[in-house]
Amino acid sequence: MDKLFQKVTSIIITNYNSYWNNPIVNKYLGKEAIPNYEGTLILRKKGKPVWISHPFNYNQAKKEFWKKVIVEKYETKEDFEKITKKYCGKNIGYDSKFTSVSGLRNLKKMLKGKILVAVSKELEKEREIKTQKEIENIKIAVKETKKVITKARKKLKNRITEKEIENFVKNEFEKDGFETAFCIVAFGNNAKNLHHVPRNKRLSSGQVLFDIGAKYKGYVSDISESFWFGSVNGKEKKKFEEYDKKLFEIKVFLKKVEGKLKEGTKASDLWKAVEGLKMPHALGHGIGLEEHDFPSGIGQKSNWELKNGMVLAIELGEYKKFGIRIEKDYLITKMGFKEL
Repeated sequence: MDKLFQKVTSIIITNYNSYWNNPIVNKYLGKEAIPNYEGTLILRKKGKPVWISHPFNYNQAKKEFWKKVIVEKYETKEDFEKITKKYCGKNIGYDSKFTSVSGLRNLKKMLKGKILVAVSKELEKEREIKTQKEIENIKIAVKETKKVITKARKKLKNRITEKEIENFVKNEFEKDGFETAFCIVAFGNNAKNLHHVPRNKRLSSGQVLFDIGAKYKGYVSDISESFWFGSVNGKEKKKFEEYDKKLFEIKVFLKKVEGKLKEGTKASDLWKAVEGLKMPHALGHGIGLEEHDFPSGIGQKSNWELKNGMVLAIELGEYKKFGIRIEKDYLITKMGFKEL
């Protein structure tokens, strides 16, 4: 965390209006401590973080996470300005990704005489390597996702709709105390749509694609499965055989990628392992507080290296003749990887 404060003595992170549930707030305070609370988090180079609470949430916020942070309350703009100046120091960092133009303008007015510095890249770097607690949260989300996908596969039957399966998945997550990060259910040719939105298409013999993620304490999983449903006789047999051949080919490519998953491997070398498989998307990406977390997407020109403690979703797909995607979540270790 020291790298965060090379340019600044404090960092302001907002959690209000359209930015409720700001994932960065979750990282430093924990999802269990931040429901939809409106306020501002100040990270400091020295001393405990400070939470400036909206008066509506103040009593609850103070009761729930006073051990983690100093909790202050503001009633007026002047109160907010006074508290901010008290704790922020001279050089103050902000994240441009979660600071609107008007929000930055207001900060400049309020913190006249202070130096505001964009620290988005530093905050992103902090998210690349997961802590043990973050890894455990992701593991739990992955385990739940696999469990619900297994249930959803058993729920499939002739004439059931994509929407019915999507609702089933969401209900299962909620029943188990999880949130739904995202849920793609695609039948037939809809599986060719990368970000398909489930509709009322009914299931019949053919391809099925699930791309599903649970969220646990603010941390997400990202799992994709593709398989054939129904008859493999008559007219469907040849089509099934072609589909099965392509699915096997993708699994072989995945094994090649797994052979390179270890600390020190360049992301671009992972891409080289799937040469010959034409994909319209990255080979994978970091997962954590968001579905597409840091490190960024794995492509032909990605020049970053895999590091111990990174958590990656590796996804391989084919979307021309069929819609097939396999995606698994991996923890990178010094010696290799662990599939979560």
